Amino acid sequence: MAGRTNADAPSRRGGIGRVLIAGGAVLALIGAATAGCLASTGRFPGDSMDIAWQTPADGKSSEQGNGAWLVGDILVRSRFDAATAYDARTGAQVWDLRPPGRSRICAAEADVDRSVLLVVRDDENRPASSRRELCTVVTAVDMKTGREIWRTPIPADADADADAKVGRRFERSPVAAGGGLALVADQGLRAVDVRTGEPRWTAAVPGNCVPGKAAPADRHVAVLLACGAPDRPRTDDEVPEGAELHAAAFAPTTGALLWSTPLGDREPVRWDALSSIVSADPLVVSASGTGDKASGAYYSFGEGGVPHPRIEFSGEHGHLNDKLRVAAVDGTRLYALAGYYVKGGTRHRAVAFDLTTGRPVWKTDLDDLPGVALHLQDGKVTVIVKGSATSAVPDEDLYVLDAATGKERDSRGFHDDVAPADEVFVYEDLLIVARPGASSGPAFTAYARA
Repeated sequence: MAGRTNADAPSRRGGIGRVLIAGGAVLALIGAATAGCLASTGRFPGDSMDIAWQTPADGKSSEQGNGAWLVGDILVRSRFDAATAYDARTGAQVWDLRPPGRSRICAAEADVDRSVLLVVRDDENRPASSRRELCTVVTAVDMKTGREIWRTPIPADADADADAKVGRRFERSPVAAGGGLALVADQGLRAVDVRTGEPRWTAAVPGNCVPGKAAPADRHVAVLLACGAPDRPRTDDEVPEGAELHAAAFAPTTGALLWSTPLGDREPVRWDALSSIVSADPLVVSASGTGDKASGAYYSFGEGGVPHPRIEFSGEHGHLNDKLRVAAVDGTRLYALAGYYVKGGTRHRAVAFDLTTGRPVWKTDLDDLPGVALHLQDGKVTVIVKGSATSAVPDEDLYVLDAATGKERDSRGFHDDVAPADEVFVYEDLLIVARPGASSGPAFTAYARA
């Protein structure tokens, strides 16, 4: 099984189960008891992942303010009512931050390299009779200690309702973090030092464009822009009618516009397409040109904003899962999960693409189950695959692939059902699944190799 990348290789499910090759020795089947174990589970003893620790179960939640990050040996979770940190080794709570008064967390972003969490929350001084959220305060929190290190207000639109955007921006979250910067969208693009809150620069975007999603990085600040003809009528978001989606880069030291390039070529991408910044440096954007998740592509850009060939969601590789948690980028490649059809059903695989050519570098089968989470770290691609919850015997497996070649370096099953994964982290010998916005169950579950 190790190193199998042939898309037509037979499925390994059924039969005697999985054989894990470690140190060149094949684990042997010994004794009737072990045989019984294999008959019931399909796996060899030791070929599994067991729960090492879990955080306490959460109560009712909301879709706002949710996020999870690993900073050194600290896990941080944000949701609508609190930001909480846990020890990655043990799951013990380290700190808990709750907004004052009746205020709620509207959004959260983090600069992991600088250990700063940005929390956008309600103004605690808003009238008790107010029925709408006033997401007008940005608080910076040290992710190691939970201490507030600075805060700044965001001007609100006096006529805004509960769903209004803040300033001229078509993205709900008014902040972004990374590369030592906190980017606040209130008057164009305003950058402050992420550790101190001191002003750095204010960038002017082209007059016919409105800024949207942003991702600051060390080499440049990546921003999606909605750009259209200056003489066209404006939408409620102040976007020119018929505007197209552009990718842009700003200088992190001055805020000067370095380049701006339309996402589409002959087929422009509408400004309101389903879009995400998958990576800030290199800049890789996921966008569906029609608002339909079944069609779309990954767009990447080289020096000076030169577009690379786009990677279509559907192609010879199958159909890519366009969700952020199942795609990752390093300096030269995009790693994603795909499904493809064969006689008798759907198969699944992990695929690596060369960003400069848009072509697959390797494809590795994951057999019958779809991948639900992907994590890239230290030259390894970790994938969780998960069967249907309605199945009589739900099946979840872990694959570890070599990022350079796609060859399988490890594979094993889970003794317990794996909760849906919003984020996946690898810490020492632990695999940690995060569900920051779950309405029930733990925010973090850590698994160790049995």
